[in-house]
Amino acid sequence: MRLRVDTMGKKVYFKGSEGNRLCGVLCTAGTVSKPPIAILCHGLDSSKESNTNAELSAALSRSGIAVFRFDFFAHGESEGGQKYRTVSRFVDDVTCAISYLREIWYKRIGIVGASFGGIAAVMAASRVGGLSFLALKPPGMSRASRMMPNYKKDFENKTWFAAAKKIRIPAPVVHGADDEVVEVAFGVKLAECIKSSKLEKIEGAYHRYTREDDFKKMVKLISTFAIENSM
Repeated sequence: MRLRVDTMGKKVYFKGSEGNRLCGVLCTAGTVSKPPIAILCHGLDSSKESNTNAELSAALSRSGIAVFRFDFFAHGESEGGQKYRTVSRFVDDVTCAISYLREIWYKRIGIVGASFGGIAAVMAASRVGGLSFLALKPPGMSRASRMMPNYKKDFENKTWFAAAKKIRIPAPVVHGADDEVVEVAFGVKLAECIKSSKLEKIEGAYHRYTREDDFKKMVKLISTFAIENSM
């Protein structure tokens, strides 16, 4: 029987920790009423409609995994003012997304976090039990964002490294060897902090994987891992 794939998804809204409205898209896959599901967390100043999210949604849906991609606070279609963005707000958004999916009876939940969204994903995964996996695409802060008052303290304290030490679920770190935004050293350190992690370095790749071959390698690494650890 041919697998029914939904890559467009249904737009939904859920509440953040302070009552603000967050927007997400739920893409179901297959004939099982509640398949495994992956939450996709975009980077700073990006959105749920990023190229990475689009390609991962298609790859995971074809393999029978549902996808929930959402806009963080003050991003895309979610409410909030940019000056009120903080790391803790983004972490709360991830935990609220997990709670929302559990309320609608999704049981097997994994997270994919990209760049700044990877920081939020790491910290949320350190607080929430029962997750299937955590996949990270160069998680960290750019040189510009790490100096902003909203984020500087978290960067200086390396709060996500401390959180990473509490994670026990499978959690690879995929990092471009020529990343010009988040230094590879941060990816190496994070992989060392997570006992169940492995660093997957893509030689020659930049932060945004602008070369087609690099982009395809990144999507394949993350989607293959998510599929293997969801079923």
